[in-house]
Amino acid sequence: MKSEERSPLVSTKWLDQHQADPDIRLVDVRWRSRTENGRGVGFDDRDGYKDGHIPGAVFGAMVDEMSDPNHAIPDMLAGADQFALVMGRLGIGNDTLVITYDDTGFPFGAARLWWALSYYGHDRVKVLDGGLRQWKREGRRLSTDVPVITPTEFMPRPRPDWIAGKHDVMAALKRPETLIIDCLTPEQYQGSGDRHPWGQRKGHIPGAVNVPYLAVVDPELASAPPAERSQLLAGDRSFAFSTPEKLAAVFATAGVSEDREVITYCGRGYAGAVGLLALKVLGHQRVRLFDGSWSEWSADPDLPVAVGAAPFPARPSRE
Repeated sequence: MKSEERSPLVSTKWLDQHQADPDIRLVDVRWRSRTENGRGVGFDDRDGYKDGHIPGAVFGAMVDEMSDPNHAIPDMLAGADQFALVMGRLGIGNDTLVITYDDTGFPFGAARLWWALSYYGHDRVKVLDGGLRQWKREGRRLSTDVPVITPTEFMPRPRPDWIAGKHDVMAALKRPETLIIDCLTPEQYQGSGDRHPWGQRKGHIPGAVNVPYLAVVDPELASAPPAERSQLLAGDRSFAFSTPEKLAAVFATAGVSEDREVITYCGRGYAGAVGLLALKVLGHQRVRLFDGSWSEWSADPDLPVAVGAAPFPARPSRE
């Protein structure tokens, strides 16, 4: 795999050449969101998978099967036992090379599964760079066949250095050596609009800086006004990650450096996983995802909220 061995991303070209390798499990994790009563709701797109997917891919249900059904906060990661059962049903063992993708352009579901597997101790997992959109853009073959899966055993080995809880974030507010990154759009970070689609209150965690998920593909998408951004996204563009040089510049502007720990978050842990993925592409080791994200933080009235701060690409103070 050469360069792909060192990166959490894998190219469509590489996958096309290796998708028949016996140790690969290709997982389609298409995820959608809609608004109900002013709130964002996530759901699995099984129908999209059935209409056409990369040959050999199985469908992974991030919402229905890999989220904790008993948690008060929606979409929180499933516990170890439940996650292990799902991985086993998908034919994923501890030695399986997992390649995951979705079709939203930005790899929300794919980055989420990559993070979840990494948290549960599975190192052999990659995200398809550009996802299904890139695959189709290059005219590669699709299939409607559903693979027959031989169940196996997955043994989870949780790694606390991949996840942050609410109390970890509260403690980080008092530590300037820890940088908190909000990966939502500039408008949501600032608290624009009547209400926040993913939380009980508008705004962001005090002291957090804004690096929108949009910036990992193109920094211009993150800094453009919403109307202009929509035009930029409407075309047949590639959603492959930006160059390492551009990614490094984006995160350096936000205050990321080797001596600082980073905690990423978003609405419910999907866009935050995209930001974490980008940092791992750059080789940044000390980075965790706040799984509860804004849904959990904003639901606690005792926790502080900030609104109106300068969004991306402002540089934060370390004081």
